[in-house]
Amino acid sequence: MFGALGLALGVANSVIVFLSPFVLRAHGISVDRIAEVVAIASIPNVWYFLYSPLVDIGLSRRTWVITGATSAAVLAASAIFAVNSSLSWVIALLFASGVMNSVISASAGALMSSLPETVRGSASGWYQSGNLGGGAAGGGVLVWLAERLSLWELGIAAAMLIIVPSLVAVRLREATTPEEGHTLRGLFADIGGILSTRQTWLGLVFILSPVSSAAVGNLISGLGPDYKASASEVTWVSGIAAGILSAIGSLVGGWACNRIDKRLAYALAGPFAAIFGAYLAFAPKTPQTFAWGHSGYSLAAGFGYAVFTALVLDLIGSKRHGAATAYSFLVAGGNVPILYMTWLDGVAYKRQGVTGLMSFDALGNGLVGVALLFLALLVRKQAQRQSSST
Repeated sequence: MFGALGLALGVANSVIVFLSPFVLRAHGISVDRIAEVVAIASIPNVWYFLYSPLVDIGLSRRTWVITGATSAAVLAASAIFAVNSSLSWVIALLFASGVMNSVISASAGALMSSLPETVRGSASGWYQSGNLGGGAAGGGVLVWLAERLSLWELGIAAAMLIIVPSLVAVRLREATTPEEGHTLRGLFADIGGILSTRQTWLGLVFILSPVSSAAVGNLISGLGPDYKASASEVTWVSGIAAGILSAIGSLVGGWACNRIDKRLAYALAGPFAAIFGAYLAFAPKTPQTFAWGHSGYSLAAGFGYAVFTALVLDLIGSKRHGAATAYSFLVAGGNVPILYMTWLDGVAYKRQGVTGLMSFDALGNGLVGVALLFLALLVRKQAQRQSSST
């Protein structure tokens, strides 16, 4: 079921980052203006913890999932309808859709936090599998439909692909929502409790690190010429294949988090990605290198996203009142490394080409991942000593 919730979120995001650029370019909008549209519509991904308390003090979380998905779908469809009329309206509607996308994320995260600890890893894996794999596949389907349907038909198809998966939320069980006044007090108590623990601040060291950022994925579609890859090869490798492989990686990551310490799994994601980053840096610059290297990197990216989600849920614990707010805050923090690593990878490319980009990304993931691995083992050893002394 959490795979379906991830699918709803993934498709909603793919409308912003995959479908809208394709449709806008087909209707004569310049690339620089398209970049502005996507950038503005993506702003809620970083700031949505500011309004996520609404999910904690209002309706039930499963109701928020369906409300967020339905609203995001209607707004996304309206943006598609407006392509021929006003770019300003397209921007405003996609931004509003992005706001509601983040409501899906906050409410789904809160629902996962209410699960028993023994299954949160699997839930994280399925959720990111739907988000990454389903989002990529859904985006590919929508781009394919965009060449065959009118804007009205395309908008309706996109809306249905967002709304239908979200309806599984009606089958999810959750605790009865307390009275509003108690919920508000509980919200502040829960957030204060999370922010005051050593475990949370230690977790932020992992979350804010380059590990699991998968920044190469934001640039890979523009690197095909560096590997002499054709446009069709880039489309398949960085689109559909990457979505499928990242979904598999997410399931593996979720499986791992049910069996080993979450911080340890998080640290291992760094060297995992670094292996394929190094391969892309130093192997011959051929289409085969591009295909095999990014395929492996996509597996590592899915693994990293799943263990990231599992670590966030571990830090939240079983908070009843402030789960959505805490989840949103930590996930927003996890978006920071994606931004700075994407920028730094671009700087490395400007100085030393694709070899510099991939080398820098591999070093960031590998070296920091190894450092986090030692830190995770140290923390685990200290915890074992404390438990044995008591």
